[in-house]
Amino acid sequence: MHWRANWRNWYPLIEDFTPRTQVFDQLPEAEEIESVFQWPIFLKGSRQTSKRNPDLSVIESRSHYEGAAQRYRTDAILHWQKPVIREFIPLQSVAGHVPGKVRPSSTVQGSFWWHGECVGWGRYWYQVAPYECSDAQAGLAMAQQAAARIKVPFLVVDFAKTADGRWIVIECNDAQESGYVGIPPQALWQQVLARVDA
Repeated sequence: MHWRANWRNWYPLIEDFTPRTQVFDQLPEAEEIESVFQWPIFLKGSRQTSKRNPDLSVIESRSHYEGAAQRYRTDAILHWQKPVIREFIPLQSVAGHVPGKVRPSSTVQGSFWWHGECVGWGRYWYQVAPYECSDAQAGLAMAQQAAARIKVPFLVVDFAKTADGRWIVIECNDAQESGYVGIPPQALWQQVLARVDA
């Protein structure tokens, strides 16, 4: 079983860094969601989203959820995963948009950690115009703390700046299953190999 397949493994370790999250064994009723969260919410599977499909990720209302839940049950990527409901926190947006993905594009960064050391990091939305944050090192420092708490040998920590100026951890993944985002793959693997050979 892939490590990221169970959010229950990592969420308790970094709940102070990341949006409030609850993992369900099956899709909950809208009333159960409303007892814990306010609309909108962020919906995903316990392993991944459905390719960041906005209609199946950012759920605006009870009626939206009821339709999304039906689609979740038949979606090729989501139907076998345990549903994860997350508090929706608006992120600082950036120029541009990737068609068919959650919008607006935002300041999400992906970072790769080899035994707690950063071996590469870069912008998640590499398809849009380059974006930077003057205080991105603060976000990277938070990602480093998350990696230190989780202690997975090869880990990805995605982090982003919120619309109100805070840095948060978006997600933690098994790095061997993650895309390279805006990181040159050769440079990333050179960093890993340098540490393996050391």
